[in-house]
Amino acid sequence: MKKLRAVLDFVAEKLSITLFAITVVLVVWQVVARYIFSKPIPWTETLAKYLFVWLVLINAAYIFGKREHMCIGYFKEHMSPKVQLVLDFVTEFAILGFAVCILLVGGFMALKVGIPQRDAALTISMGYVYAALPLSGILTTLYTICNIIEKVKACKGGEPS
Repeated sequence: MKKLRAVLDFVAEKLSITLFAITVVLVVWQVVARYIFSKPIPWTETLAKYLFVWLVLINAAYIFGKREHMCIGYFKEHMSPKVQLVLDFVTEFAILGFAVCILLVGGFMALKVGIPQRDAALTISMGYVYAALPLSGILTTLYTICNIIEKVKACKGGEPS
């Protein structure tokens, strides 16, 4: 599991860094073109929005994988270790259900619908934009499976991998 998690981390981190860098360049370029040269470039704004969508979805998967998502731990901290363990599994399976049903299944449905659609500013298939959903679903699903396996191994007294 450590190897799979390392690969997932590498892909998510590098993709996020690249998308963020391109987005920053596009936004700076748009501001310079608009305010210094008085010639705004409409497609840069649209592309920056689409890259931001990709960035958010990939980082959401990464955050779930790191277990750094928003958590209100007050109630859990006041429960017995067994109940805490059950809540951990319930949380992981809820995330897995969301990733599979909404991100994967829904994402592939959106992708199928979006492929023939064209963006007006970029004239690209909207499928490229919608592809972020199933990719995020795949990453979230794999991360969550890693989390569940590590939690099971920890319960059995083995070292989490």
